[in-house]
Parts: sequence; structure tokens; C-alpha cells
Amino acid sequence: MRRAGHLFFVAAVLLLAACAVTTEPPRDVAAPPKKELPKIDPKVAASYEAALAAMRAGKTAEAEKALQQLTVQYPNYSGPQANLGILYFHQNKLEKAKAAFQASLKINPKNVVSLNHLGIISRGAGEFKQAQAYYEKALQIDPDYAYAHLNFGILLELYMGKLPEALEHYQRYQKLTPEEDIEVKKWIVDLSRRAKSRRAEK
Repeated sequence: MRRAGHLFFVAAVLLLAACAVTTEPPRDVAAPPKKELPKIDPKVAASYEAALAAMRAGKTAEAEKALQQLTVQYPNYSGPQANLGILYFHQNKLEKAKAAFQASLKINPKNVVSLNHLGIISRGAGEFKQAQAYYEKALQIDPDYAYAHLNFGILLELYMGKLPEALEHYQRYQKLTPEEDIEVKKWIVDLSRRAKSRRAEK
């Protein structure tokens, strides 16, 4: 089972400087108390949704242009930068993706979506310690962020040889997802067997 190539698309998110709201997993991520949430200008929300609709429809050029305009018009919103990063990430334009995710984090350091993707990019570049730092930071911000658990598990298993730790993250991911991930379930069974065998050899 080739976990190394198993990249996970995270739903486009509307991230403000003061909060992070995502639809995947279906819960608020690192959000402050309700009374502290800023009001979202309806015009901003409409423009943003139009850009996300273009992303979903695969209209890459249109989505990129719209998101870039939003980064200029509303520099205090981290969502356009995060979604530019996602857009570039899936086009394999990794340097552009990295820059966009880092720009998003300058606006909102609690943007776990950006941290998760930066972890994947670092892992692909062979920067395993840096990838670990990104995943750990994401999980410090939100211990229930499923995709950081999943990708941290892949890093620990395939690149760092830490099987028990990887198994814990896979199991945590499985508990946090609304529907059971059949592929990850197979990974857990396989990894449990190998970890047990390794312990028996000691």
C-alpha cells in the first residue's frame, strides 16, 4: 500500500485573521468564542464564494484570478491565500503553493489547513523534521484536526520508522472522520501486525 502518494485534498476554506472555519472535518477549527468572531462583509463572502465555485468547477485560471484579486482587496483575510495554496498544490506548483500557505499563516498563524499542506510539501522535499514540526504545530492548535493526524502518521511510518506513533495517529484520524476510511482501516491492520512483530523480535 503506497501511502507516500496518498495526498488529501482539504475543502476550500474561509479563513479570517481572527478565526479559522472549515467544512472538512465538519467542525470549527481553532475558532475563538462566538462573541469574538468578526462579522463577514456580505460582499466579501459573495466574492469569495464565487472564487471557490470556480475552484470546484475546475476553472483554474478563473479561480486563481479571483483569489489573487481578493488577496489585494482584503489583505486581512487569510482564506484567499490558503486557497491559492490549495490551487497551486494540486497543479504541482509547489513553490507557489508554499509561498501562498506561508502568506496565509502570516495573517492567521492558527491556519491548520496551511500547516498541514506545508507539512506535505516539506515531506516531499525530504525535509522530514520540518514536516514533523508543521504537523505538531497544527495539532497543538487543534488536536482534533483529522488530516494532520493522517499525514503525520504517513510521515512517521514511511519516513521515520516510528510504527507505534504512526498507528496512534491513524487510529485518531479514523475516530475523527464521520465515515470510516476503508483504506486507512487496512493500514491500521497492517501496521498493528508489523508493530507487534517488531516488538516480538526485541
